[in-house]
Amino acid sequence: MLAHGNRVAATALLVLLCGFALVQCAESSKPYKMNHPRPPLLANADENGEPLPVQTAKKDSRLDPANFVVVLIAAVILIYAAHRALRPPYVDVGAMTPSQAAEYNEALDAGEMQLHTTLLFVVVASCALVLIFYFMSAMSILITILFSLIATLALGALVYPYVDEWTDHRFSNEIDVPLLGPMPTLVFVLAPFCAIVVFGWLVTKSWLLNNILAISLIIFFLTSIRLSSLLVASSLLILAFFYDIFWVFLSSAFFGKNVMVTVATGLDVPIKILVPLFLSSGDDGATQFTLIGLGDIVLPGLLLCYALRFDDAKGADVFRNYFACTMAGYCVGLTICEIVVGSFHLAQPAMIYLVPGTLIPFFALAYCRGELQEAWDGLKSDTHTAIPDA
Repeated sequence: MLAHGNRVAATALLVLLCGFALVQCAESSKPYKMNHPRPPLLANADENGEPLPVQTAKKDSRLDPANFVVVLIAAVILIYAAHRALRPPYVDVGAMTPSQAAEYNEALDAGEMQLHTTLLFVVVASCALVLIFYFMSAMSILITILFSLIATLALGALVYPYVDEWTDHRFSNEIDVPLLGPMPTLVFVLAPFCAIVVFGWLVTKSWLLNNILAISLIIFFLTSIRLSSLLVASSLLILAFFYDIFWVFLSSAFFGKNVMVTVATGLDVPIKILVPLFLSSGDDGATQFTLIGLGDIVLPGLLLCYALRFDDAKGADVFRNYFACTMAGYCVGLTICEIVVGSFHLAQPAMIYLVPGTLIPFFALAYCRGELQEAWDGLKSDTHTAIPDA
């Protein structure tokens, strides 16, 4: 069931990316505005060569189908990422040797977020937000370089298992790299192609390439980091709840502007997924966008990944248990948020809808089944891959 779900979600993700490509082709004749720290070489500039900012929906525009497309995109990404985090593509966990299983379990444990790191995460994120707000130009260059490197790695990690399988493991032999250790040859084969995609985004600032890199980053984070218990998940999401409220609703009283909105719309790195509006356009014909930040997918996504792991540990049907229940709550919460944003054009911290939308269904189901304490304490180490006898 899990393997089938992974294949279905992967197919849906591919269809989603193809849809982006079709829309990009349809919109290619229209100008659209992208924020950039320097004049671009080919496009997205005015007659003076000045970069043009992203145009979000005007206040007189109405609720748009794109607002609901955002929900669909987020759901497809999360379904795929959660299944991939649980069962990496083309990896037969049961066929692992003792050393491979031990290495696999060690990697899983290394990515677990603990209770104290949830507070550190929010503090560091807040400090970074303030630095970007005050030093947008300088930080934009630094963050662009950083995200370009991470995006190259994330895109490579996304396609690696599929390319490895499609090439019949011809490039699986390892090369010893100084300071990094042994690395498969396929890494060096994929690296130039991934770098070209990132470079293409840097030059053109295409919203399509932005979305491809953003999706890669989401999947990379959700497959690299995981929550150890419902306690940690609750701590992270509740802190993110108040983090979002402060920086969206209250930050203007302290900083003179809405810090979250200023950074989200002004920083042109793939930290958001852009969806062009179907029914609205700018006065100059420029395409307008609605967007969702990566944090609004990644943070609830960590709970969804934990829900799927918990279902798997209980031997449950993943489509009728914690994962499905929590996913339904996420979609309802995000839909409400999009309706409010699309109808009233008010800056809305999505977490005020997504945190209760995901935590309440999980808690309610766990309480009804008498599994709340077990979920709260977390999955034990014996739920990892069993190490076979030598």
